[in-house]
Amino acid sequence: MEKIRVRFAPSPTGLLHIGGVRTAFINFLFARKNNGKFILRIEDTDVKRSTKEAVDAILDGLKWLGIEWDEGPFFQSERFDIYNKYLQTLIDKDMVYPCFCTKEEIEREREEAKKKGIPYKYSGKCRNLSKEEREERIRKGDKYVWRFKVPEGGVRFEDLIKGDMHFMNSVLDDFIIVRSDGIPVYNFSCVVDDFEMGITHVVRGEDHLSNTHKQILIYEALDIKPPKFGHLPLILGKDREKLSKRHGSVSVEEFKKEGFLPEAIINYIFLLGFSLKGDKEIFSLSEMIDEFSIDKVSRTPSVFDYEKLRWINGYYIRYLSIEELMNRGKEFIPDRFMEKGAGFVKRVLKEIQGNIKVLSDIPYLVDYFINEPVYEDSKIKEIIEDERVSSFLKKFLSSIDTIEPFEANRIEKKIREMLAEMGIKLKVVAQPLRYLLTGRFASPPLFTLIELLGRETVKERIKRNL
Repeated sequence: MEKIRVRFAPSPTGLLHIGGVRTAFINFLFARKNNGKFILRIEDTDVKRSTKEAVDAILDGLKWLGIEWDEGPFFQSERFDIYNKYLQTLIDKDMVYPCFCTKEEIEREREEAKKKGIPYKYSGKCRNLSKEEREERIRKGDKYVWRFKVPEGGVRFEDLIKGDMHFMNSVLDDFIIVRSDGIPVYNFSCVVDDFEMGITHVVRGEDHLSNTHKQILIYEALDIKPPKFGHLPLILGKDREKLSKRHGSVSVEEFKKEGFLPEAIINYIFLLGFSLKGDKEIFSLSEMIDEFSIDKVSRTPSVFDYEKLRWINGYYIRYLSIEELMNRGKEFIPDRFMEKGAGFVKRVLKEIQGNIKVLSDIPYLVDYFINEPVYEDSKIKEIIEDERVSSFLKKFLSSIDTIEPFEANRIEKKIREMLAEMGIKLKVVAQPLRYLLTGRFASPPLFTLIELLGRETVKERIKRNL
C-alpha cells in the first residue's frame, strides 16, 4: 500500500484565506488519518507579488490553528535548478518550443479573436519555426518564452470528489510553462514539485480544475505517473457568490483580531467541508481525524455562516477556565479594567463568560464597570415616572449603607424584604434598576451586579438618575 503524501501549496501574495485553511486542514486530516505525511510548500515564483509578510502570515496562521506540517516549508524560488532540469527533458523530447511573439503581437491576436467573437487561443505560429530560425533568434538575443506543445486527443481522470472528469485538448492553446525571465509558470513548477516531493494525492480548490488538465499533459510528456486529484467545491457567502471581503472576515488574521479561537474555526471548517451523519456539531481534533474520509468531503459548495461560527466560538469560550479566558483574552481586556485587580476581573469574567461570542465582545461587556453608562432620556423618564420604581429606589438609597457585608446574598435579602413591605414584585423593579446601573437591559444577575459595581457606584448612579 502506497504511503500517502499530501501537500498545501499557497502563494504568498496575501493573507491566509479561510478557503486556504479548509484546503490545508483537509490535507492535514488526510495525512493524519492514513499515517501519511503533510508537506508545506510556498509557491513564490510570482516575485513581484510575493512578500515576506504574506509568508509569515501563512506560517503563523497555520501554527495558530494547530495545522502542523511534517516537511517544509519548501520555497519554489529556491528550486529553479530543478525546474531547468525538467525543462531540458521536455526540450530534448521536442515537447516544448521557444516562442518569440511580442506582447503587441499577442494583443493583436487577442483583439482579432474578440472581433470574431471567439475565445482567444495562441495561433501557434512559433511552433512551426525551423530549428535554425529558433537558434538564430536566440543567438540574436530575442526574448522568448517556452510553450508546451499541446497534443491532439484529451485527458480523462477520476476526481476523488467530483468523479469522472474529461477534457478535450482542443480547448487549450500551446500554453506557456517558462516566462521570458526564466521563471517557471505555476502549472510547470507544480508538476515538478509534486513529483519530486512524492505527492500521491493533490486535494485543492475546484478553481484549479482547469489547471489539472494542463498538468496531466505535462506529466504524460515527462513519462511520469500523475498523482490522484480531488477538487474541493467553493465556499460561498449567503448570496451564493464566492466568499470575499464583502461578506465579512475571510482571512485568519481578521478572525484572530475579532477574537475567534483557533479550535472553533477548525471545528467550523470541519462542519463546512464534510457530509456527516447525525447532528453532532462539536468535535475534538482526534474525533475529526477518526471521522475523516475523502468520500465524506462535500461535493456541493458550502455557504459560510458567520452566526454559526460565532455560536461555535461562544461554545468553546464557555468551557474555558477563567485563567485561560484571561490569558486568551488579554489583548481584548481594557487596561483600566485590569487595574481593578485580577480577583475582580476573574469574578466579572465568570459572570459574563456565557455572553461572550468572540473575545472582542469583552470590552463592551465590561464597559459599565469602568465608564459611566450612556442612557436614553426617554427610558430614564419612563423609569422615574413609575411611582413604584421611584419609591423603591429612594427607599433602597436610604438603606443601602446598612447592608453589611456588601455581598450579593445580603443585597438580595435586603431588596426582597423592602419589596415585600412595599407590596411590589421584584420583576417590576429589576429591569429599571439594571438599566440605571448599566445603561442596558442585559447584565450579570442583578444582585451580583450590584455587589461587583460596589456601594458607592450604585448610590451615585441611582442618585444622578433620580
